Amino acid sequence: MADRFPTRLATEIQSWIREGLVSAEQGARILARYPPEAGWLSRPAALFGLIGGGLVAAGLALVIAHNWEAIHRWVKLGGLVALMLAAHWGGLRVRERGYIAIGEGLAVIGGAMLLLGIALIGQIYNLSGRPADAVELWWLLLLPAAYALPSLALGALAYGGIVAWFFMQATDRGTLLGGALQRAPILWSVAFGTLGLVLLGLGMLHGDGVYRRLRQLLEQAGIALTLTVLIVLGFPFYRELNLDSCRCASVAIGVWTLLGVAALLVGTRRLPDAPRGARRSCLALLLLLPLCLAAVQVLVARGAPLYVWNALRYASWALTFGVSLGLVLCGARWGRTSWINWGVVSLLAQALVRYLDLFGTMLQTSALFFSSGALVLGLGWALERMRRRMTAEARRGEAAT
Repeated sequence: MADRFPTRLATEIQSWIREGLVSAEQGARILARYPPEAGWLSRPAALFGLIGGGLVAAGLALVIAHNWEAIHRWVKLGGLVALMLAAHWGGLRVRERGYIAIGEGLAVIGGAMLLLGIALIGQIYNLSGRPADAVELWWLLLLPAAYALPSLALGALAYGGIVAWFFMQATDRGTLLGGALQRAPILWSVAFGTLGLVLLGLGMLHGDGVYRRLRQLLEQAGIALTLTVLIVLGFPFYRELNLDSCRCASVAIGVWTLLGVAALLVGTRRLPDAPRGARRSCLALLLLLPLCLAAVQVLVARGAPLYVWNALRYASWALTFGVSLGLVLCGARWGRTSWINWGVVSLLAQALVRYLDLFGTMLQTSALFFSSGALVLGLGWALERMRRRMTAEARRGEAAT
């Protein structure tokens, strides 16, 4: 890949010249100081090295696969451990030389080999258990390494393991969570909504220091998952379910809801300094999310009638709009541009979904597509202008601090 810095610098210098920050002569001298270079991938030696290395690796994999049963178990484990250590050692060395992306990639390879090692031990010694247990052990071992390095890619891999472990728990009828979701399918949205709250709270907890990029990743994942669940709760899908089939409460979902509340309480304390009361207002707005999810659990446990579910549906409409708008305002206040982007996307999605929900059965197909397209274009233009204005204000505030 070619170096992107000179290309971006050329674009920025043009805007600097138009704004009068530098003269045309100074801009040319700056560009001459940083000439574009061909990416390492375009060099013949790099291409031949990648192709040759890939062929050698494929050959070794075929030899090992063909003689797998004949290889002693200690040789299998020793070879895997050696490869894992070599990947992490190589990642650390290239990070020290300034090749951050390559170092992160090697760290991910080493982290993936840890999961292969857990699976290999289970196969060699015929260990019994659920597949989710192996994934749980994997991310428990991987997460401390991600913070010790620190490594964004390894952290993303570890939190991806947490999400995968949660999904495996949810789909396994033998677990508390999976059993509850099997008895009451309407709780699927609640379960993943609580997971989104936990990710959002953990993201805010990372602050703006060395773990800032991991904070941005977790915040965006948590916001996207939570807003998706809120939009889903706005649909009348409960009319197709037998709501009286299971008047039961789930301890597992209740625990995850409490974890979401705790994560939000602790995470909001790490928000940047703001005018008095702003942090509390943000926390109060976010705490409405677990309150809504807890209300769904109560309605399931009590076997609430249909009109109560309709009331909750309309309340989720208002909550989705309020949370989306609050994310835009809080993002502009604290320089969280991802909050602004997701808030704007949620507003647009909410408007489109509610429009189709209210008028979809009243219009013909052609009129529905035409009016929906016009609505999306109009709202997209208006919300994009608002997003750009809020993002610019957030960046100015961040630069001032």
